[in-house]
Amino acid sequence: MPDLVAWRADPAPASARVHAGTVRADRLRVRADYPITGVAIVLLVLQAVFLVPLFWELDVTTVAVPVLLAVDALGFAGLWVLRERARRDVGRLEASYGDSERDGVTRDPSLAGLLAVSRERHEAIREEWTRAVTDPLAPLTSGDSTDVSDPDTAAFVEAYAALEDFLAAHPDGLPPELVAVYGQDVRECRRLWDAARARTG
Repeated sequence: MPDLVAWRADPAPASARVHAGTVRADRLRVRADYPITGVAIVLLVLQAVFLVPLFWELDVTTVAVPVLLAVDALGFAGLWVLRERARRDVGRLEASYGDSERDGVTRDPSLAGLLAVSRERHEAIREEWTRAVTDPLAPLTSGDSTDVSDPDTAAFVEAYAALEDFLAAHPDGLPPELVAVYGQDVRECRRLWDAARARTG
């Protein structure tokens, strides 16, 4: 059996420094894209349907409704601040890699270091895609990004499926010569996913 670079063979902490922003920016995207408006609409409708009639029956409407709206306002403001901070950080971190050719670079040139970054980026894409297709609020802001009739989304789905098949075909790890190939495929999948999401912006 040829030597393999195991999927979970993390490089030494002292030398394996992910290039600034490469992975963290991906993780921040979920918060940066959070649909505050969609959350507010759904929550306010639910409150109007269930809580306002209850307040009316208890004859506390004039007090309870303003208090509830004040609490809502504080909660939505907090979510908005977190989202805007995430958007700011994503912008700074993405700017830190410079150009797309450095996307996914680590300060550890070892195969384990390169594979660790590619693996993290792949998991970030999986996390975002899973959220897009399972979060009931996602269609309020990014519904078209899951529409496979759109050419950009169809291209992403094909690339994403190929990545998943690639992992399934190498459960114990990658031969050294395939580490760079995997990294290129992950970067291309990220590019296609960003293109599909940009159609909804």
